[in-house]
Amino acid sequence: MGASASFSPKDFKAWVIEETKTGNNAGALDSPAITGSLLQIDVDSVAFPSIAPNQVLDVRTGVGRVLHESDFFQDNVLRATEISLSGTFRNDGAMAILLQSVTATALNGSAANVSLVAAATGQSGKYGATESDKTFTLVLAPPDTTDGNNIVMVGCLVTNLSISADTGTDGGLYKFSATISSGQKPITNNTQTEAGTAYSVAPISIATLTSATTVNSVADTVLSGFSITIDSPAVYTGVGANGFDHFARGAEIAVTATASIKYDSTTRAILNNFNTQTSPDDADFLTLTQATAAHCSIAIIRGVLTNAALSEGDVSMIDVEMKAVTDGSDAVMSLTLA
Repeated sequence: MGASASFSPKDFKAWVIEETKTGNNAGALDSPAITGSLLQIDVDSVAFPSIAPNQVLDVRTGVGRVLHESDFFQDNVLRATEISLSGTFRNDGAMAILLQSVTATALNGSAANVSLVAAATGQSGKYGATESDKTFTLVLAPPDTTDGNNIVMVGCLVTNLSISADTGTDGGLYKFSATISSGQKPITNNTQTEAGTAYSVAPISIATLTSATTVNSVADTVLSGFSITIDSPAVYTGVGANGFDHFARGAEIAVTATASIKYDSTTRAILNNFNTQTSPDDADFLTLTQATAAHCSIAIIRGVLTNAALSEGDVSMIDVEMKAVTDGSDAVMSLTLA
């Protein structure tokens, strides 16, 4: 292509791959190479990451009222880089890496059941260490590297991930959104040709949920839509040659959910349950079972209602908001993917 080439955000592809060494070495891609074995994420479009460096642009005394060139300072080491991606949920290796990262599960790059265990602490470690189950590389690739550069984020962690579906949107397809963060400098001038496995697994729909849908232990609810979000902030400390030295997780890994269900004789009790609850629901808090269980059946055993209210419309619905809790032993949330 020539100098007149132009790209759309929908032209770019997003790829991930597990790292065998957390982060990068002196800006070089040594963990891993991106010329093979990448796993593609099905994204709607690719956004630009927040690569903004730290800048000092203050006018100093004694040199006038205009910024003097000797007072300019820029640091591109001690800052976190973050990007948000969204697209269609597919039960494949790429999505497994994102789910495994946010739930503090060892990365393996293949579709596998994922659980957030009761004593989850999140992955932590030192950038540059040889560890094969903690961080991953994200590659944002243009259609060609003659007119565009790859943006490569190494040492990545998923800090927020949502799975959602709605009967009135895209035929009820399962969608995802994810926030990815790194404490290492992004590489913004890579020209290698990426290669790997494109997504090919069929998408999943809310239409294939069975009648075994349970909300707040109320079975056989008529579900219009849902969203489940896992939030696990990243914390970076120390000073390294290419960014922060150490990565860890914040003080809380939170699992929240929303559901829109039909208001009827079966579900009307949920409004009173919210008004009068004095303890968590320890039975069958939220269950979304697919006809084929491995198509991302989701189970949250215990939780509390954080809101429940009637919503206006042609049919009265109850909008329910929930937060998962743990009893110290059972998994907080389980996703069946294999």
